[in-house]
Amino acid sequence: MLIESLQNLTFRNILKLQDKKFRLQNDVFLVEGKKQVDEISKDWNIKQIIVSKDFEDIKNFKDSIILSKHLFTNLSSTKSPQGIIAIVEKKHYKIKNLIHGHGIFIVLENIQDPGNLGTIIRSSDAFGVKAVFVSKESADIYSHKTLRATMGSLFHLPVVDNIDIKDLLDLMKKEKIVVFAASLNSKKYLNKVQFPPKSAFIIGNEAKGIKNETAALANTLFQISMPGKAESLNAAVAASIIMYELSKKTAKKNISEEN
Repeated sequence: MLIESLQNLTFRNILKLQDKKFRLQNDVFLVEGKKQVDEISKDWNIKQIIVSKDFEDIKNFKDSIILSKHLFTNLSSTKSPQGIIAIVEKKHYKIKNLIHGHGIFIVLENIQDPGNLGTIIRSSDAFGVKAVFVSKESADIYSHKTLRATMGSLFHLPVVDNIDIKDLLDLMKKEKIVVFAASLNSKKYLNKVQFPPKSAFIIGNEAKGIKNETAALANTLFQISMPGKAESLNAAVAASIIMYELSKKTAKKNISEEN
C-alpha cells in the first residue's frame, strides 16, 4: 500500500502514535531505524512495518505500509530518517514471576532524562540484569529518545514501567531479595559490599538521588568511591559502575567455584 496524501486516514492514525496518550490507548510504541527494528526479538509482536518509498530493502517488507518520502519525514523522529519504522505491541509482565528465584534487579526512581534511562537499560542488558523496574515519575521508556539510547536492549530483558516503588520493594522483600541503594550519606563503599544472589539496586533521580522514604526501605546503603572533586555521578554512569562491580564479583565467584 503506497500512501502519498497527508489526509489519508491510515497515515493520520499512524501519525497520532507520536503522542504518548494515543500510544497508551493502543498499547503500542514506535521503533525507528533498521538496526533497532532488526533487534526486535521474535517473541515481540510487530503489528505493522512502515517504510519510505525509497527504502533500500523495501522488497523484503511485502506487507508493509509504504509512505512517500515527504510523509515518512513527517512521521520520523530523526533528522536523517533511515526509512523504516515498526509499530510494536507492548509486553506486560507479572512482577511476581520476574522476581521469583535468583537474579539481579535494577529499580529506577524518578529518572527524568530519556538518555539516562535508555543507557541504564542498555547497561542492564550488558551486565546480565534479570529485570529493570521504572517508577511512575520516570521518563517514558517508549519515547524515541529512550529507545534510541537502549540500542535495542529493551527487547533483550524485561523492563517494567509505571511502578510504585514501595509496593515493589515490599514484594521483593517477601521474595527474600536484599535491597541496596546508592546514597552519598552512607559510609559503606560499593567495592566492600557483599551482594547475595538475589539483590536489587535502587538508582535515584539525577539531581536529588533517592527519596528519604525510599532509602529507609533499603536493607543496605552504599556509595561509590570518588577520590576526585566531583560531587556526584551521572545516574547512568553510577548505575553502570554498580553493575560492572557486581559483574566482577560474580565472575570471581564463578572462577573460584570452577577451581
